[in-house]
Amino acid sequence: MNALRYDMPTAFGPSLMPDRSEVVDAEVVALSFETTAEGAAALLPAPMVPAERPTFSITRITYPSVDYLGGRGYSEIVVALAARIMTTGGELAGGFSPVMWVDRVGALIAGREFMGFAKLPGELAPVEDLGGARRFECREEGALLMEGEASALSPLSEEQLARINAGASEVVTFGWKHIPSAEGPPDADYPLANVTRWTYRQAWSGNSAISFHKANGLAAPFSSRVVAGLADIPIVKSRSAFVASGDVIIDRAATRRLVGA
Repeated sequence: MNALRYDMPTAFGPSLMPDRSEVVDAEVVALSFETTAEGAAALLPAPMVPAERPTFSITRITYPSVDYLGGRGYSEIVVALAARIMTTGGELAGGFSPVMWVDRVGALIAGREFMGFAKLPGELAPVEDLGGARRFECREEGALLMEGEASALSPLSEEQLARINAGASEVVTFGWKHIPSAEGPPDADYPLANVTRWTYRQAWSGNSAISFHKANGLAAPFSSRVVAGLADIPIVKSRSAFVASGDVIIDRAATRRLVGA
């Protein structure tokens, strides 16, 4: 598959991205919240609709070493809304990400061009380990955009971890490839399904808390309107936070355009 796939700049040969990237010792801090169907639908492109229980999550991921970055790591924050989409193969459930922040440009370009992820540049300091809590933040040009914390953490049992791993063996995240045209309709405007495969070795659950900070367009030119939109999503109640470490396969060979959506 890789030999047939090209990324910009195309004149210098096929894509550097392998069909699969295996990352060892990745770390995850996921905060989850229930919202309203109207709040979720406001950020879902048609024909996606909210899941029966409308939820959204903010997940901070640290990838210590990635093959296509020459062994360098990167960090990202993934915002996702639980969604459903009807395709020619039937209804598919997954998380739609209206925005992600990433701290390395190579990962930003790869996610946007091939997977349809709306990645923005972000400044992501290391996650703070506060003993029974984990705290993270995201900034643009020094302007604070958000702060998240998973607190009152307690370890999951081996049985609970096994159940989590069963579901994490194929995690579907929807992207949306949108390429504007110089005139007329966009050159590309369609959904994609992307797959990651997780194996967690240890995990904790706790309480979720998130704060968005509305910055003006001069302080945070790329992210100010995004954070303002996220701050307007109603939080009905917090759900359990999830903190974990383990290995992940970014399975680009499983990325596919959703037909009939």
